[in-house]
Amino acid sequence: MRIGRTLPPAATPITLKALVSGIWGIFRGRRELDRFESELKAYFGAQHCFLVSSGKAAFTLILLALKELSPDRDEVLIPAFTCYSVPSAAVRAGLRVRLCDLQPDSLDFDFDQLSTMLDGDHPRRTDSCSTGYEGEFLPDGQKGMGDIRASVDKFLAIVPTHLFGYPADVASLRKMMRDQEITIVEDAAQAMGETVEEGKLGTFGDVSFFSLARGKAISVVEGGVIITNRADIAKALDRLVNGLPGYGPLQTLTLVFKAIALMMFTHPRLFWIPRSIPSLKLGETLFETDFSILKMSSFQAGLARNWRGKLAKLRGARMRAVGKWIATIEASEMRSTKYFTGGSLALLRFPLRVNDKNEKESLLNESVRMGLGIMPVYPTSIDAIPELKGMTGSGKYPVAETYASSLVTLPTHGYLSDREVEKIYGLICRLS
Repeated sequence: MRIGRTLPPAATPITLKALVSGIWGIFRGRRELDRFESELKAYFGAQHCFLVSSGKAAFTLILLALKELSPDRDEVLIPAFTCYSVPSAAVRAGLRVRLCDLQPDSLDFDFDQLSTMLDGDHPRRTDSCSTGYEGEFLPDGQKGMGDIRASVDKFLAIVPTHLFGYPADVASLRKMMRDQEITIVEDAAQAMGETVEEGKLGTFGDVSFFSLARGKAISVVEGGVIITNRADIAKALDRLVNGLPGYGPLQTLTLVFKAIALMMFTHPRLFWIPRSIPSLKLGETLFETDFSILKMSSFQAGLARNWRGKLAKLRGARMRAVGKWIATIEASEMRSTKYFTGGSLALLRFPLRVNDKNEKESLLNESVRMGLGIMPVYPTSIDAIPELKGMTGSGKYPVAETYASSLVTLPTHGYLSDREVEKIYGLICRLS
């Protein structure tokens, strides 16, 4: 067990001032929530906004609303490599999960495979010839040989995901969609405040959601935001959200204590304490469907006061860190590591591919010993989640599998020092 300065893999500090604002928000009640909603609608140019208890609660509610609007559809198409909360929300909503592989040079959908799936009900072999995957992306030298059978009239929603803050190409997705009854649900859980030339991420889908959990772009301990300009979706969501329970007094008190703990223990001087408590399960990726779905509390809305200023400051720190990683890697001879180019630069974590499994394991072990905050990502592709066995079809997803086995992330938050950048660089070079 390490005792001493330890970098968290991701960090969104909660300040004493924010904590005071949160407590004041309890007394303001609904007015605090109305303020936060109005600010979000103005920022994103959205006509409708809903505040709930988490990003996965937000996604679940969106899917339940869409199911009301299209009761004959029951499938949700998601990337084969993404946060486990995405399929868990679909299962919680009583829907089937369908998967599409990723491009070998990005974290976005494989649009060739996606186009075939959206064309209709016929099979397509997914081998290295038909997809254009290079050999390094096929696990153990094997080719993916599953049938992808798409019954497009069963698709309820498709979910482009801005993983870590890298922008998915929602515009290209919309152009290829022929069935206008399929709803684009933009997963911007990890991308609040990020932009591309066309505008802010989270404003391109029919409906979008963000996460305000610890380690996200901004944090209110836990929380989720839904925005949409579609009146039919908003009407269904309004009924669902208004029917939710709120945080009770004991639950609100628990949030206050969690905020205090995050204020204290997110800092590298003390992060080693929660990092050393196994029951907290920090860094573990869990598939859970029994999460709470609640209205956001006025305490959380109070924590978010001045969120636009906080977001700008936190983004600036992450952009500087990402710039350091790119400059360091490009100037080095780290031959066995690769990173994704392009896209947003204010990433929540900086993903790096380490193709040698032994090197990856050594890197992670040394990071724990030295307190450097290097972490694995999601341990499997979505089809390999044990709880989803037999529920996602028989397709093969070689790029997703490779990302699960090779990706690690480097910290990008404001606590990262130049000295720690040098240590991480030296560690990667030693193992490369």
